[in-house]
Amino acid sequence: MALWRLRHFAWRVAQLALLLSLALAASLSGAAQATDSLYAVGKISVDATAKDAVAAKAIGMADAEKRAVMTVLQRLVPLSALAQLPELSQDDIEAMVEGVSVRSEQNSTTRYLAVLDVNVNEAGVKQLLDGQGVPYSEVRAPSVSILLLVIAGGSVKDQGPEGWWQAWEDLDLSHSIAPATILKPRPNLDVETVKAVLAGDAQALAAMQGDYGYGPFVIAVGDIADGTFVTRLVGADGVGAINYGHSDKLSSADAKAAARDAAATAFAIIENRWKETQIPATPATEVNYEEGKEAKPPGNAEVPRNVVAIVEFSGLKDWQDIRGKLMNVAGIQALEVNSLSARAASISFDYAGSLDRLQTVLNQSGFQLNERDGNFVLRSR
Repeated sequence: MALWRLRHFAWRVAQLALLLSLALAASLSGAAQATDSLYAVGKISVDATAKDAVAAKAIGMADAEKRAVMTVLQRLVPLSALAQLPELSQDDIEAMVEGVSVRSEQNSTTRYLAVLDVNVNEAGVKQLLDGQGVPYSEVRAPSVSILLLVIAGGSVKDQGPEGWWQAWEDLDLSHSIAPATILKPRPNLDVETVKAVLAGDAQALAAMQGDYGYGPFVIAVGDIADGTFVTRLVGADGVGAINYGHSDKLSSADAKAAARDAAATAFAIIENRWKETQIPATPATEVNYEEGKEAKPPGNAEVPRNVVAIVEFSGLKDWQDIRGKLMNVAGIQALEVNSLSARAASISFDYAGSLDRLQTVLNQSGFQLNERDGNFVLRSR
């Protein structure tokens, strides 16, 4: 009888252990889902100063809440529709915030420093977007691996004094509409392989991707050259092949600030590429049904547009020079190389302005942009 009771007790213990493990797994699963929510924003750094510590903390919290709400809206809404978002008051912001958690904080008598996580109310955000007729999507892209590179002194590193790695580390990549994981280069990665990938060598890119795992894979290069911070994204994200380049003049000696801005812009490009595939394109003009005429934007407003052009060049060196100059043309944003051959490349970029204005700024930069057989063709003058 005692043996039976012992076996029964052991069976009950095993049952309880199984139930506890299932409950823990469910709890961890729920926590993971909450952590990955599109409506959670992590790593918000605040630095506020006021007449006393209480006022400084209130300012810092209000700033974090506003940035969190705007971050969520920008995650869901494509770049082309951001102008449709209404101005939000502090009361509007507070109504859409569910809670704030503190990662770290420091106080002085007049200053508040903190890193905060903010949860935004999903129903409140959707009500705002639906009420304003703003297009948005909650469909998330496949996770992309981003290899961070800096070329310095003939070697490849993950960052230099500009803090390229840290700039990406500070971004909230896990909650994004296009979630990402950042990778560091392996010690055996050589400069020539990276340069071959940047020049469009598909085999070099495939070999590099094989070394770091398959799936969406992008290399992100950040470098300072001739007073500019140059960013390159090459590889394939959730949409497909990406070849993006951008350069920003350093307005100050703060290279770390330039790296943070460049990393945020580059990741926003990856996010927006995905969002644009999930939301049907909307026409740039509206139709006035009463008069049967197109209603043009009021005043001198300019509508951002995507330009696709064929670039003709004499060789690789000529193409590299053209691409470098195009990245510095005023008004051209999100330059991407769609395809590349020995004497021509298909590119696309965003430009807010008229065709005449675009041709003028290109002409001032040493280019000619003409139309041939329904396509834009660009070449050096």
